[in-house]
Amino acid sequence: MSLAIVMSMIAPAAIAAPADLPLAGANSSKATTLRRGQSARVELQTNASTGYTWKVDADRGVSVTLVTTVATRPGMVGAPSLATYRIIGTRRGTYRIVFRYMRPWEGKAVRTLTYIVRIV
Repeated sequence: MSLAIVMSMIAPAAIAAPADLPLAGANSSKATTLRRGQSARVELQTNASTGYTWKVDADRGVSVTLVTTVATRPGMVGAPSLATYRIIGTRRGTYRIVFRYMRPWEGKAVRTLTYIVRIV
């Protein structure tokens, strides 16, 4: 094989975007360190059929986006789902991200998870 063919087969794998890192240490002082622009993820069980959803509050300097919500038992009415959020650091610093599991009309969370992210 020519060198050009071999390089064209290797190059796409070499430049593929890195996978999201899982966030660690919910409700602790343990921080997940990310490079600016690097992404992390958090996966949370949810069940919108009960009215509960995750409300996200994040400090400026991090972007939090809901990426997917996938049923854990497709076809089963009322079954929970897995919500995946992507976190990207936009500015250097240490930031808090708070997820509150709640019914929006009740205004009180039944579960709260706090993550700390350090962007370098």
